[in-house]
Amino acid sequence: MKQKITILSFLLPVLCAACTPQATEKKAVPGKVVYSCTFAEGEWKSEDWLRVKSPRWDYLGGWVQDKGFIRNEIPQDASDQEMLGKRAGETYSSMLYKDKLTTNVTVSATMDFAYRMAPLLVIAPELGKDAKGVNEYREHYEIVLYDEGVNIWHHYYADGKPFWKKVAHNKFALDKNRKYNMTVEIKTVKRQGVTKGKMIVVSVDGEHEFGVLDDPFPDEFYVGITGCEGLNRFYDFEIRK
Repeated sequence: MKQKITILSFLLPVLCAACTPQATEKKAVPGKVVYSCTFAEGEWKSEDWLRVKSPRWDYLGGWVQDKGFIRNEIPQDASDQEMLGKRAGETYSSMLYKDKLTTNVTVSATMDFAYRMAPLLVIAPELGKDAKGVNEYREHYEIVLYDEGVNIWHHYYADGKPFWKKVAHNKFALDKNRKYNMTVEIKTVKRQGVTKGKMIVVSVDGEHEFGVLDDPFPDEFYVGITGCEGLNRFYDFEIRK
């Protein structure tokens, strides 16, 4: 399909120097800094974060620390294709900033992927617990970067089972092993003083902006990062309000 935008209703050896991602210029983001860190060694604190697992798999992934970034744990004996398919659960590492936020906030992170996908920013109103008492996602949103652009997924949880749907997509080409800064703004939309809902607005390197209006949307929520379906690197993270 050539349509531009379609709106639908978480340590292991480092890759070779030749695979070092290209840099990208970060764009200025308005607002006061609530939290900011780089994920370089010694530059962030794990106690600022909550590790969370997916309800889809009995697996709590960790983060691998490198000098200039963190990356999700991945199975060393799996191919790129297997990590996209039958072994995707073994690549899932996720964490949320410890404090809840409210609407009219902007979250950004610099990230990349080593094959095709899928580093992402996550928004989660509430967390549940699995049978072992581990933090586990319930309803949440994923804003996903991959080689064909950005997807926004709305995940649900009912009767002990997760399910999900894609609510927006912006199609454009992205390269592996290249840093991208993705910004997600969560804002209230008003018309003539009347609140019409809350919108998620996404841009990559200050370009390719698109959004989706979703109502009802939670008034309070956690935000964070997830690496999955391959090797993903994260370089920084910032919250502004």
